[in-house]
Amino acid sequence: MGDTDDRIVRIESKLDKVVDHLGSIDVTLAKNTVSLIDHIARTEILEEKIKPLDYVVGAVKILLVLATIGAGYEGAVMILKALGKL
Repeated sequence: MGDTDDRIVRIESKLDKVVDHLGSIDVTLAKNTVSLIDHIARTEILEEKIKPLDYVVGAVKILLVLATIGAGYEGAVMILKALGKL
């Protein structure tokens, strides 16, 4: 019976360690959940702040296209003048 009792005690000891480890995992999970909630909130705030920039970027793109067209036109005029075609 002594051998069986020792085995039971060892099994109980190992189970206690597993239970303690599970408790540690629960604490870590709770901390990570809070961190994730904070991260999501910060991300939503930043996304709202970036939305107005979409309009600015769109306007800059339009200006760049117009400037490129204008520069191309000016370049073509200069070439035609240099060739004596204008």
